Amino acid sequence: MVVADMNTTSLPLSTSFFLRKWTRKCTKNLISAPNFLVFSYLDFIDSVFCVVYRYLDLLLEGEASPCYCRSKNKSETINDDEENGISETLHGRQKKLKEMIDLIEFVEKLLNRNKGFEAGYGDFNYRKKVGIHRLGNRWSDCGCDSCISWMKVDDPKLHVVVKEASSNDSKENTKTNSSENVIFIHGILSSSSFWTKTLFPKMSESGKADNYNMFAVDLLGHGRSPKPRDNLYTLRDHVEWIEKSVVSQFGLNSFHLIAHSMGSIIALALAAKHSKSVKSITLVAPPYFPSKDGVEFTVINSLTPKRLWPPEAFLSSVMTWYEHLSRSVCFILCRNHRTWESLVKRVTGARDVNFMFLDMIKITHHSGWHTAHNVLYRGVKQMDKNLEILMKLRKKVHVFMGTRDRSVPPDGGDKMKNKFPQVEVNNIPDAGHRSVLFNREDVLAHDLFQIWNNSTSSSILNGIVNCN
Repeated sequence: MVVADMNTTSLPLSTSFFLRKWTRKCTKNLISAPNFLVFSYLDFIDSVFCVVYRYLDLLLEGEASPCYCRSKNKSETINDDEENGISETLHGRQKKLKEMIDLIEFVEKLLNRNKGFEAGYGDFNYRKKVGIHRLGNRWSDCGCDSCISWMKVDDPKLHVVVKEASSNDSKENTKTNSSENVIFIHGILSSSSFWTKTLFPKMSESGKADNYNMFAVDLLGHGRSPKPRDNLYTLRDHVEWIEKSVVSQFGLNSFHLIAHSMGSIIALALAAKHSKSVKSITLVAPPYFPSKDGVEFTVINSLTPKRLWPPEAFLSSVMTWYEHLSRSVCFILCRNHRTWESLVKRVTGARDVNFMFLDMIKITHHSGWHTAHNVLYRGVKQMDKNLEILMKLRKKVHVFMGTRDRSVPPDGGDKMKNKFPQVEVNNIPDAGHRSVLFNREDVLAHDLFQIWNNSTSSSILNGIVNCN
């Protein structure tokens, strides 16, 4: 009787489990159906805009801008992409319908008869090598003074906000060893304001910043820095511009690095290249994925998958998967950033607009599009290699991750530590991608001063040991 009762009670349990599994599967299919329909439609619309922009570029500039809708040229090989730092995701976002490809190829043949037509980025790379530069901004980009001021300088450099140590009487003193140097690197769609408006004031209030020269840089294509058209914004490009604008410009023989989000990829590359000069590396919310073949597609599908909800996820999908639709969004927002800024001021009644909103709309489509693919998606592939170099030299790498980060995998720090046990990971409870810094600036400032002091003490101790 007992056995019979047990069988009778187990039947409803198995039925309930089956129903839950079936319901979950049906819900998933119901969600994926509109997802497929909407993004298939966007595939078509993006192909139409490809044609529209080619005609407009040819009409307004005398030359059609290259795009990634078409397949690679025979001259554009995988090895070339590896050498130049070009992401596979740029050419890998193939349209689903054959009719779209046929439409693009037809227009390409039609436009190819025109003298100014430029087929693809293979020709773009060739033009760059032989020194043919595309000057000026695109007609779809903003042409205000603040956006094009860098074009008036013979040797443009990145915009850098410098907070000198109080012991320095002049900028020349930053070249001496009397104080420590710290380079701050922001993430994508941001600027130096991410640090100067949040962490810098708290550091100054503490009084501990008096011994540090702090350099907050606007990355290439961001904020008030140059946004050249003859650049593909690869990881190498970003590192070289920081070298030229900060390391060489201020003669930094040693420095600490702190970076947020995508800036962590650039910071690790810069640290590996200047491994003898770097004292410590602090990564805040880094997008870490173990390096392997095809990791670029893993990253783009993980960080910005094609999703309809929530709205910010849908916007991210459009901006990273659709080259021409994202250019249209930039045309509306970025080209008219002064209008949007004044509109927000009028609606909110605020004197100043939030710096995060301004940073987001003060880019060009060309710079934002290539930085996302060539640094955020492809640069992840270089993180393990750069970490290996730093670990061999026993450099200090510290990671701060929010446990509720929705922009990057919150377990990225733990995965990094599993592969590189020397990495110090600090998981911040209930913190998100930005709140790992916002509203806890005092705590992070205290942690950073401790990291810098410890690394300096270790360097001095190692120097004494080596001398003996």
